[in-house]
Amino acid sequence: MKNKFNKLTNKDSFYIILFICVCIVGTVAVWASKSNLDRMKSEEDPMEEDFLILTDEDKHGVEEPSLESLKQQKRKKQEEKVKEEEPKEEIEEKKEEPKEEESKEEPPKQNSEPEAIQTFHIPVEGELGLDYSADKLVYSETLEEWTSHEGIDIKAKEGTAVKACLDGVVKEVYEDELWGVVISIDHGNGLETRYTNLSTKDMVKKGQSVKKGTPISGIGKPKGLEMANGPHLHLEVLLNGKKTDPKKYLPGIN
Repeated sequence: MKNKFNKLTNKDSFYIILFICVCIVGTVAVWASKSNLDRMKSEEDPMEEDFLILTDEDKHGVEEPSLESLKQQKRKKQEEKVKEEEPKEEIEEKKEEPKEEESKEEPPKQNSEPEAIQTFHIPVEGELGLDYSADKLVYSETLEEWTSHEGIDIKAKEGTAVKACLDGVVKEVYEDELWGVVISIDHGNGLETRYTNLSTKDMVKKGQSVKKGTPISGIGKPKGLEMANGPHLHLEVLLNGKKTDPKKYLPGIN
């Protein structure tokens, strides 16, 4: 009887110990799983934070330039222009000196008749907006200050075709914050036209020959120095490097 009781007790003890072991193993497994989940979650959080930071930086990257930034860039351009013009004038004076000595012996032939002004093809059909005013200041709605306006603005809808004023060769095609897309065409004999506030720079390329009336771009969304003026073409004419009134070449514009 005693032996039978001992056998029963030993058997019960075995199952009790086995149950305790199973409980311990289960507890350890649950704890390990929870720890792994917490660790994985903590690793995912920084990735989400980095993504949000990158998104914020991208948004800042596409912001329009501030008013103060535009003013600073314009002043910088004007200073660079002055620095570029000063040395050229000195070089021209030095080059003219020996010509004066030669002129004593044999005066150079001079053409008293001015070159005939060529009539431009109107680059875009529209109404004249802000007029040429190099010597008289006009108020800039964008900059909120008085400034010169060394070209003319022709109002037109966005996407309207812009055409070359004369036959020539594309001198420059670029884009900046001050004028948007810019295309310059060299017509020879020191004459150059510059078209700004355009929609695309993909229709022509530097060095390409264009004919009078050939579409070179379109009217773009107002940007930079004239963003407050609405959709328009800003046209500049340069003769021997100096800006002149485009209306001299566009008698039909009004």
